[in-house]
Amino acid sequence: MGLEAVKEDILNSARHSANSLIGEARKEAAQLLKEAEKKVEDMKKKSEEEAKKFIDIIKRQEIASAELEKKKTVLEAKKEAIESVFMEAKKQLWELDDKKRELYTKKILERVKKDLEPAYAYCNKRDAKFLKGFETNVMAIDIVDIIGGLKAENKEKTIIVDYSFEAMLERIKDTELQNISKLLF
Repeated sequence: MGLEAVKEDILNSARHSANSLIGEARKEAAQLLKEAEKKVEDMKKKSEEEAKKFIDIIKRQEIASAELEKKKTVLEAKKEAIESVFMEAKKQLWELDDKKRELYTKKILERVKKDLEPAYAYCNKRDAKFLKGFETNVMAIDIVDIIGGLKAENKEKTIIVDYSFEAMLERIKDTELQNISKLLF
């Protein structure tokens, strides 16, 4: 065997080894590429799942927020409707004719006398004329800015009763709000 044959044999062996190493490297590269693609696919699925969960959370939050806003709006509309009813009641009380005003004022006056011995009385200008004769029982009758009714204090000014129409409406509103709400809605 000559030098050429040995050289050829070594080259063939080297080529075979190189081809074998390259083949192994290609297989390994293909395997690594396959694993990398699987990792990318897994990461993509995981990211999509996380994004979907995140979107679902945001969606639920937005729905809850919209529901809350809806409830707030409805509640505000109900509150405005109730306020409107009370404003209408105040208007109607203000527009009472003198005959009814006198009747109401005298009834309120009787109630005041049951609650305390009035020394000071407060009413609006329109109702003052209905307190004629009552002045002898009190020290002073003062005109105040109320729709109607009467406020009174004892001599020491330690007790005050408020039977003004506004105060009575507020008491009705406080105690009967649920019933009023049921009637309206």
